[in-house]
Amino acid sequence: MQGDLTLCGWRVRSELALPELLPWHDNLKPVDIEISFGAVPSPTLPPLFELPHSKLWANRCFLLQLENVGKFWVENGRRIILEPAQNADESELRTFLLGSVLGVLCHQRGLLPVHASTTRINGRSILIAGDSGSGKSTLAAALGARGQALVADDISAFDAQTAMLLPAFPLHKLSSDVLDRLSLPNQGLVANRPGQPKFNVPAANGFTPTPLPPSVIYVLHSDRRVKGVTIERASPAMAMTLLDRMIYRRAVGLKIQSRQSLFLALSTLAGLAPVYRLRRESGLSLDHLDALAERVEAHAYAIHEQKTAEKIHLHSETITE
Repeated sequence: MQGDLTLCGWRVRSELALPELLPWHDNLKPVDIEISFGAVPSPTLPPLFELPHSKLWANRCFLLQLENVGKFWVENGRRIILEPAQNADESELRTFLLGSVLGVLCHQRGLLPVHASTTRINGRSILIAGDSGSGKSTLAAALGARGQALVADDISAFDAQTAMLLPAFPLHKLSSDVLDRLSLPNQGLVANRPGQPKFNVPAANGFTPTPLPPSVIYVLHSDRRVKGVTIERASPAMAMTLLDRMIYRRAVGLKIQSRQSLFLALSTLAGLAPVYRLRRESGLSLDHLDALAERVEAHAYAIHEQKTAEKIHLHSETITE
């Protein structure tokens, strides 16, 4: 059996093999998350909230049920029960466990899960947010090809209490054309889901499970009115609106956490990291990917330098006073 694993700073003990996660090394800390196989509970009370494939009860217990994959029971942010469907593929179990289930787990543990991939630049986290299919993972991988380390792919967990982003695991989900464009090896890769053209690709550059402060947030948009790429800072009100839309599993999260706590978490994140709208011309080919990554990297470095200069100036004024 595998040893304990690390995910978002939690000590995870899992009966399902999770090769995506790094080993856990601190034996003094108790286990945070237990993942086991078994029959999921059958509550007698009706659910508080219901969506296709998922249910939530008043005690915040959550059930995700997917045909040909299985059932996932998430309880109190600490316990997950897997009931696989007959002949279920383990790669699919891992995909949903480290996707939708992770998002719900974050809500249950009082974190803010953002629909964003995150990279590390200058010791700080750069969030690349957007809807499904917007190119978050692709841009993060392009930054990785430029030597920037991955922090999280698709779901970025923000802890408003510590004002830190919690690294998840060193894995991108990329299509074969992106692999070709970035000259990444594609042999021996496991499909994200059987029959789908996305693959789980290990991130090679400098992943570390150490929490990082957020520096800047880019929200991706495809816009037919734009030629090329534009990067525009969002106003404070627009920044909150954009981030609110980027809450991962938002509908369920609003039933688990209070609106006030989510608003405070969003406010904290927006106060720490300026939000920019990154608009790309609709249908922009992957030939522009390298240039886009270079531009975002340069912009993120400039933001970091500006913040550093502002801190030095503020410190100087304090000493003078």
